[in-house]
Amino acid sequence: MHDGGMNRVSGGVKVGYGVGELGVAGAEFFVRVYLLKLYVDTVGLSASLAGLVLALAVVWDAVTDPLMGEISDRTRSRFGRRRPWIGIGGLLTAVFFVVLFSPPQGTGQFAIAAYLLVAYVLFNTALTVIAVPHAALGGELSADPSTRNEIFGWRFLFANLGLVLGIVVPTAAAGGTGGAQQGAVWLAAAAAISGLVAVLATRGLDAPARGSLGRLSVGAIRESMTAVARSAAFRPLVAAYLVGSIGLTLNSSLALFYYEYRLQLAEREVFLWILLPFALIIALSIGGWVLASKRFGRRRTAFVGVFLLGLGTTVVYPLFPPGSLVGPVVWGLVGGLLVGSVFLFDATVADVVDVDEALGGAHREGVFFGVWRMASKLARALGLAVTGWLLDVVGFAPGAVEQTDAARWGLALAFGPGVGLFFIVGSLLWLCVPLDESVQARARAIIEWRGTRRRRAVSSAD
Repeated sequence: MHDGGMNRVSGGVKVGYGVGELGVAGAEFFVRVYLLKLYVDTVGLSASLAGLVLALAVVWDAVTDPLMGEISDRTRSRFGRRRPWIGIGGLLTAVFFVVLFSPPQGTGQFAIAAYLLVAYVLFNTALTVIAVPHAALGGELSADPSTRNEIFGWRFLFANLGLVLGIVVPTAAAGGTGGAQQGAVWLAAAAAISGLVAVLATRGLDAPARGSLGRLSVGAIRESMTAVARSAAFRPLVAAYLVGSIGLTLNSSLALFYYEYRLQLAEREVFLWILLPFALIIALSIGGWVLASKRFGRRRTAFVGVFLLGLGTTVVYPLFPPGSLVGPVVWGLVGGLLVGSVFLFDATVADVVDVDEALGGAHREGVFFGVWRMASKLARALGLAVTGWLLDVVGFAPGAVEQTDAARWGLALAFGPGVGLFFIVGSLLWLCVPLDESVQARARAIIEWRGTRRRRAVSSAD
């Protein structure tokens, strides 16, 4: 409820809400790491064609993410406005996740590309149905910035536990890429179950706020999108997130290529000694980032984390020689610690919504998080497309056991400076966000004042 600014949220609600991100994050990580490798290295689809198909799918996402936010903002049901979509989206994600990782075998390039396009669009749409309302609900559980940091911290914690699932499941299923299709089935079940947990944990906390938006219409959608576009705080925030997320996608999708062909490490070594500790240290670091943000503020804290991540990524990966494991393990732990700061970006979106509401009087949590999710998917699609292009540029030969020296060095440059540059630019854009705790506090004071006047008016009428 936005009138009254509910600030106290129980630990059980925070944890249960955060669980909802487990399946979504696991599925998204799994897609970033395995999808391109499955279709290019196993099925035989051209890397450039696969990248183009994945980029085309984002055109549909450009419509569905903000639209889903608008729909959930205006949903009226006895179960709430966000929770029904979270439950439905979890089930749809499970179904289309399995479809996406069941490509046709022995067919031509066009048939495989067409299947990938349709399956990827359906999968992304399902993710939209669960992820946008879930993210919006997190911003509505509390108006207090510190509590919001904790709520989104729990969400990010379970996102990284989902990442751990994405690493462990295929390895346990059949070892590395070979277990991708069986692992997809297991992770699909996790997506459905985690969505249900979030629905149950937040029961009774998803009632429509007073003064909320009316029925869905073309004019209403246009008005909401105009408000998002005019937000002086949201534009640089979403730009920083978009650029940084492209870097994360490049990092994930190039990881297996870099470790297998540049460092010549076995996939099992990579997953058990590099990626798994990396994911665990991210999860363990979140509490420290919450405390740091309380002490130094979100802006300074997130900038330091992301900038150092970009700087380190740029320098270290080209330096690791073939066969080295200790260096990548150590940097994986340091990099995981720095990645933990990224959740502060998400928590800031809810503050932007407060400022927009204070200025215009309308509450549009779903629309803002819908555009936020759209930026995430745009980054994923662009990152995968750039990955496919880079693989062709460096001379990577799909399916070949041995790669040329030029291709291996090209992978090192792409995985190092190619990725690190996006993190550095994203951190600099983050500094351009004109929003801090004092601005959010003033916005909340205006919202509370309006709520008090509205309640008094209703009381007088009664």
